[in-house]
Amino acid sequence: MSGAHQRRHARKPVGHALMISNSMTGETLGRVGNLSADGMMLITSRPMHEGWYFQVGFALQVGKLPAKRLDVGIQCLWTEAARTAGSHWTGCKIIDIGEEDQQMLLRWLEQQNEAEAAHGR
Repeated sequence: MSGAHQRRHARKPVGHALMISNSMTGETLGRVGNLSADGMMLITSRPMHEGWYFQVGFALQVGKLPAKRLDVGIQCLWTEAARTAGSHWTGCKIIDIGEEDQQMLLRWLEQQNEAEAAHGR
């Protein structure tokens, strides 16, 4: 990963298979490896091109509330082959997110912080 791409917020690992899809085509792009208020790392079956933009959707669940689909615009900042054959890590910046979806994402991140604190991490 290039040193030119500095994160502003700590990314939180996603503890389950959180699939992400291209909102324009419906194609599954892969799964979210970790997530922050302004970015995410994806695990994909093929490389994404640096600088490309995507409108994507994925479902988050906070507490016992039903999962909610978030729709966000992302820009691919970097991609590299993973150790597992046929897998790629892709770092993305969130460039567009609605206010309601942003609040849901922030609540999910807060829930992850609370869980980490409860487990002494």
